[in-house]
Amino acid sequence: MAKAKPRICEICGAEIRGQGHTIKIEGAELLVCGKCYQKYGRKKPGTWSPMPTGREPRRTYTPRPKPKPAPRRQRPLYTEDIVEDYAERVREAIQKSGLSYEELSHKVGLSTNLLRRIAHGEYMPTIEEAKKLERYFRITLIERVEENVQEKVTIPKDYEPTLGDVANIRIKKKKKK
Repeated sequence: MAKAKPRICEICGAEIRGQGHTIKIEGAELLVCGKCYQKYGRKKPGTWSPMPTGREPRRTYTPRPKPKPAPRRQRPLYTEDIVEDYAERVREAIQKSGLSYEELSHKVGLSTNLLRRIAHGEYMPTIEEAKKLERYFRITLIERVEENVQEKVTIPKDYEPTLGDVANIRIKKKKKK
């Protein structure tokens, strides 16, 4: 006698041992294994589907309110710049403190090498580094530079530009032989 062809679950694809179970999903009768019957067989026939049908209520998308943009800050009318004689001021402050570069580096928060380079004028400190030095030594290294705000030049409507207004002319000097 020929061996019977094994029956396969129409949902998960596993081999059905024993008789199997018939369930109804979306109007179709399916032969399923015991696990799939426990999972899907208790649903009301014809009302459940593993695939979305569109009949179930969907969650609607509600957009979050966009945060209001921060008000535009106007550019300050000044900029901060390091003073020209910063090296001299730092060197004098270091000498007055009587501490070594190693001790100062721990207290100021800058590396020993950086402190030396600033004191010898080999490196111009950033604004943050200069603020650290100002706080510790109580000296002034940053100055405010006022900016002149110029209004935009308006061009009269009847103005016709000339070649000099449009072209960037470079005059080359002739070399002497």
